[in-house]
Amino acid sequence: MIGTTTDVDTFNVLVSNSITSSWILDLMYPSLLAMDEKANKVPYLAKEWGYSDGGRVAWFKLREDAKWQDGTPITSEDVKYTVDITVKYNIGFNASLFSSVEKIVTPDAHTVQFYLKEPSVSFAPSAGFWLRVVPKHIWAKVQDPKQFANDNPIGAGPFALVKYQRGQYYELAPVKQGFFVQSGPPLVDKVIFKIYPDINTLILALKKGEVDLSAESIPPASVPDLKRTKGINVVSGPSLGYAYMIFNLHSKQAAFLADVQVRKAIAYAVNKDIINKMVLAGNGLPIATAVSPVLDFWHNPNVKDYAYDLNQAKRILDAAGYKDTNGDGVREVPASKGGGKLRVRILYDSGHAQQPKVMQILKDDLAKIGIEVVPDGMERNAYLAKRKELAFDLMLGRWGIMDEPADYLYLLYHSDTYGQGGINESGPNDPTLDKLLDEARKTGDVNLARDRVFKIQERLHELVPEVTLYVEQYYFGYRDRFTGYRLFPSDLRGLVDPQSLSVVHLAN
Repeated sequence: MIGTTTDVDTFNVLVSNSITSSWILDLMYPSLLAMDEKANKVPYLAKEWGYSDGGRVAWFKLREDAKWQDGTPITSEDVKYTVDITVKYNIGFNASLFSSVEKIVTPDAHTVQFYLKEPSVSFAPSAGFWLRVVPKHIWAKVQDPKQFANDNPIGAGPFALVKYQRGQYYELAPVKQGFFVQSGPPLVDKVIFKIYPDINTLILALKKGEVDLSAESIPPASVPDLKRTKGINVVSGPSLGYAYMIFNLHSKQAAFLADVQVRKAIAYAVNKDIINKMVLAGNGLPIATAVSPVLDFWHNPNVKDYAYDLNQAKRILDAAGYKDTNGDGVREVPASKGGGKLRVRILYDSGHAQQPKVMQILKDDLAKIGIEVVPDGMERNAYLAKRKELAFDLMLGRWGIMDEPADYLYLLYHSDTYGQGGINESGPNDPTLDKLLDEARKTGDVNLARDRVFKIQERLHELVPEVTLYVEQYYFGYRDRFTGYRLFPSDLRGLVDPQSLSVVHLAN
């Protein structure tokens, strides 16, 4: 029994946004590559992969024994079809990921070749890891795959969905054939994801023995108590992503956010040390750029963070013409920039373990520099819907896995990716940044890509499309009734990665 606080939003693996959907669907729909415990990309549906023609052709060779749960063999045509509909219907951030593909060739049933417009050091590991392959013989019958509910999913193991009640539970059974975990078929009789209203209720259920595992990370403040609880083990590992506060540079009700001086002032007013101490019990890692220091090769250590300095924040706003003219504690926006109060709405997930606490700290600090904050907290699915519509001024969020900077930075910040249904939610439009993003993504030279990624971090520091907050140390608790779990990086994987749940077994 696995506990989570987020319901499934859809069984359509191509469009799902819920983290619980991701956990469940990853047990049924294979990616070409998986990730090991050290964040290296390893074979999964693809048994081999690589590049040819100087990095212009990325190729994958599929396992010959792979089958869908209805017995139909998985072929390279399934891979090609999945990419084709992703691009045709502009589905999620993968549509942007495959924008660099000129054509796809399937020379035989188990080989797929991606001919790239430009060489790329990151395409194969990114595409191989993020693409979830769907069965062409089923999905090709669907009129609009973007709207397909897929309520009776046919996947490829190692587990299959057998029954569920939305908002309550989702039960999966092990698949004895057609699985992709090298250790063999799953060792448990079933896996049940049970939905709880919040993390505190879930932790209580874990302590009572109602669930065997928390799929979600445990808040640091709750870790000492869990460690003292008989029968519970707690393991930890760093995130491959980061928490952030993003600016909507195209907000109509807060058009002043397009002014970089306002964004810099806010950056100076964010007390990251207090957030780390009060929210993460001091266990967070500092982060100054959109590339985590965990990614040592790609992280630019020369980019220094905006230090907490309320006086500097006030000076910046004063110089830019944002002043409190009536003494009510809230600055006014200059008439030339739209007028009105310097007021922002910050969207956040009210059920998240950290975001409500971060929200309160931000509200208090921004008030000290004359910015009024209107908290806009919503339950997870409503938060995701509003986020998808880009209906916010500022937003608290976090990325679970950001491990190929030459690729994900393009998806996050290039002007061509904004408003395309992907992960670019700030919308910077900067030719210098775009040029660097293009050069990082379109080279087969890893050292050149690294140089451009370093420069991208420097440019982002100047533009401030977001304030990076912290790299979280994730904690996962499980009861010792079961053993054999494998811990994978980030909370998107944790202990519920297919490679982990396939080897878990009763301790006795």
